[in-house]
Amino acid sequence: MALPQDNTDAHHHQLETTPLALDGLFCDEESFEFEECCIDAETERCEEKESPLPPVLQEHDLFWDDNELLSLICKEKKENFVPSDPISDEILILARKEVVEWVLRVKAHFGFTALTAILAVNYFDRFILSHSFQKDKPWMGQLVAVACLSLAAKVDETQVPLLLDLQVKDPKYVFEAKTIQRMELLVLSTLQWRMNPVTPISFFDHIVRRLGLKTHLHWEFLYRCEHLLLSVIADSRFMCYLPSTLATATMLHTIQEVEPCNPVEHQNLLMGVLNISQAGCL
Repeated sequence: MALPQDNTDAHHHQLETTPLALDGLFCDEESFEFEECCIDAETERCEEKESPLPPVLQEHDLFWDDNELLSLICKEKKENFVPSDPISDEILILARKEVVEWVLRVKAHFGFTALTAILAVNYFDRFILSHSFQKDKPWMGQLVAVACLSLAAKVDETQVPLLLDLQVKDPKYVFEAKTIQRMELLVLSTLQWRMNPVTPISFFDHIVRRLGLKTHLHWEFLYRCEHLLLSVIADSRFMCYLPSTLATATMLHTIQEVEPCNPVEHQNLLMGVLNISQAGCL
């Protein structure tokens, strides 16, 4: 049974997404153009600044293990259903935005990993594109969101809150545990129990390991990629892109932030690895 919350408690904080983040990710998928930067005295200052990326990257450092990346790209093409056009239903767009923002608030409240939030959104997106979702029922989106977040937490977290405790941070409705459990089963069956899909974070993790990134500064690069990804997923337009595309755009944008003086080499190597793996999967 769903119990509507007080209207004053249903206020949702807007996701802090800067136009720069959106503009940086919505780019031409077929070509990437970069500007040369930091010359003369500016270059010297940049060289003195500690960078989250390795000072020198050799091509053999990136190409030594293509099988895993090839497997990720092939798997995402087989298992990810990507709509050809963005959602046009305004009711569905708003419902999804509210759900994603709620998921992110709960993620922050419990200290869940970025992967837990991404998985929950992945489950939700796949479910709302199915025939099982009934958009004419105003409580349906929140119920599916709780079920998806619960399932994602069970996949990625070591400690999972009780179903009643999970419903925090101003949900629009509160559900009984047995109602959520029934929805979990419906989500599982609708998604055919495929609960470990390829996500953009799969590519973040792979590239970080391929680059041999081990210091705290390198993990800062990974954190920034995850943070940028989480800041834009409430936008339904991102449903139209494969995880590898979102991961690539995110990493290219982040490289420009953490390595403003020499981003081109790192960006070109990254694109080289991904393009070769894409070709191998065709």
